[in-house]
Amino acid sequence: MRELLQRSFPFWDELSLEQQEAMERGIMKTICGKKTRLHFGGGECAGVQIIEKGRARVFITSPNGGDITLFRLMDGDVSILSAACMLNGMDIELDMEMETDCTVYTIPKKVYKKIYDESGAVKDYTMEMISERFSDIMWLFNQFVFSNVASRLAAALLEHRVLAGSDTLPVTHEALARDAGTAREVVTRILKQFQADGLVRLTRGRVEIIDAGRLGKI
Repeated sequence: MRELLQRSFPFWDELSLEQQEAMERGIMKTICGKKTRLHFGGGECAGVQIIEKGRARVFITSPNGGDITLFRLMDGDVSILSAACMLNGMDIELDMEMETDCTVYTIPKKVYKKIYDESGAVKDYTMEMISERFSDIMWLFNQFVFSNVASRLAAALLEHRVLAGSDTLPVTHEALARDAGTAREVVTRILKQFQADGLVRLTRGRVEIIDAGRLGKI
């Protein structure tokens, strides 16, 4: 456990022995199956989470039930926004869905908040991580505002290509719609155009990328 915490948090060596032991005692392990969903916000803080193994999608949900992917967490990533509401004046509603089976470790809000209040290094790390995530989210929303759907869909396909490590993507049109922030019907229509242009090949439940270079230029 100590090795995981030391690997995950750059401030670990600056903590006192008492603070390190408090984190070790408080951390909780959860095995989450694929498709498990977690909700953060509304005044409830899960705490700081470490995705030791697996891949999770973090997204926001609209009142009509649609959702937009904000970012993904991979092996070793720390989810700091799940504890953002411990900061005064900051409360955001987020959901997390496990895209694979995941091993998640959680440092409860009460434990992390105490160390945060005591340590300047922890404060600096936390604010830097939150700032980076919000920068990523602002970039994403700028893409939604200033780029067209075809461009966002092409970017989503290339992201899934990296995640899969293959040109053949086991991804549904619905999943791509969430990543591109549009409707499934729109994704289907654009994918058919991509196929006609020789960029992809469509089969049931799969998209095969034929020309990644041209996709990247859309």
